[in-house]
Amino acid sequence: MTGKNTGPDTLAFLPEGSELAGLIRAFDWQGTAMGELRQWPEYLRTVVALMLRSAVPMTLQWGREGWMIYNDAYRGIAAARHPALLGKTIGNAWAEIADFRQGVVDRVLDGNTLSYRNEHFSLMRIDGPEDVWLDIDYSPVVDVAGIPVGVLAIVKDTSARFRAEQRLLIAQEAGDVGTFELYPQSGRFEVSSAFRRIWGLDDEVSVTAELMNSLVHPDDRQTSVAREMELADQLAYREYRRVDPHTGEIRWIAVRGKAIIVAGSVPRFAGIAADVTERKRAEQALAESEHRWRRLVEQMNIKQVRHGNVRLLVAQLGEQAERHGRRSGGMVMLAEMLGKSMAQVSRFAAEKPVTRIGDRIAREIEQVFEKEHGWMDHVQWSAALSDRTSSAGGPERNP
Repeated sequence: MTGKNTGPDTLAFLPEGSELAGLIRAFDWQGTAMGELRQWPEYLRTVVALMLRSAVPMTLQWGREGWMIYNDAYRGIAAARHPALLGKTIGNAWAEIADFRQGVVDRVLDGNTLSYRNEHFSLMRIDGPEDVWLDIDYSPVVDVAGIPVGVLAIVKDTSARFRAEQRLLIAQEAGDVGTFELYPQSGRFEVSSAFRRIWGLDDEVSVTAELMNSLVHPDDRQTSVAREMELADQLAYREYRRVDPHTGEIRWIAVRGKAIIVAGSVPRFAGIAADVTERKRAEQALAESEHRWRRLVEQMNIKQVRHGNVRLLVAQLGEQAERHGRRSGGMVMLAEMLGKSMAQVSRFAAEKPVTRIGDRIAREIEQVFEKEHGWMDHVQWSAALSDRTSSAGGPERNP
């Protein structure tokens, strides 16, 4: 090798306090392509010194055989293979991924720089194979002539983050919830695939504050979507309507977000979005049903009611409730109409199930339910009630 240094300070590049520095000192390097430790060239010393002083996991693979050196931060990735990995070649270190590593070393020694993100490996551990995801950046180490002689790798274990992202993605898809991050200074959004689907956005579309505002129904544009998100409290909730550009259908989108505060400033906002159209439609249908029911009660004719009886009254209330999309029985409807509890109405109906509802009984109902005299005169009742009463053999006569 060139650039040898045999002076008394030739090992000063190995820092004190580093476990790997001590192991490197003690290792017999004469049987490797790197040669005796004190004769390492300056460029090799420099890269090893840099690596051993770094808090980021790093490895050095030397020559085509990939003789391996790593730093203290890499011990967590090496796990039970530490310290046996030191001084091993590609063929006998991480044998299960030897083909991948050899391909990388060959390409980098040919002058290439490589990067991998969330690269999956199945590594053998004491308890068996373990799935691991890594970010790795490979770059060549060159000699004094500029020829690549080694491969420096910066490694980050992203397994926990990758699994969390996968769990989040599954939860988003299952719950049809999208996520977003808004950067107010640029108006840029970073959004998930579920967010794009909810807002009807293609994958290649760049999401900006201007675009988001254009998607909102014109009546909801008193202020921009992005601006409302910026002004939102930590758990603020907003609902927006959007018009589907293809079908013209109105969709309701619910958004909840919070400010991410760093050093007293708010560089971004994060949150979720969900399509709540079905819920809004159900609420609207229920409100319309309640409105129709109130109008039905208001239009009842007490003069016709008086010709029926309590049992038929409850039965027809139930039929009309079902006809108007309500599943509640007639007793529940009567209780709602009179503003009383089910227990009160049930007791009254049980005492007088076939009693004719004449003037006296109507007044009695008013007294029992503490209503003002004549309150039932403000409602209507179907003439079918008296017909049903007649067909049932006639109502019971009042004395």
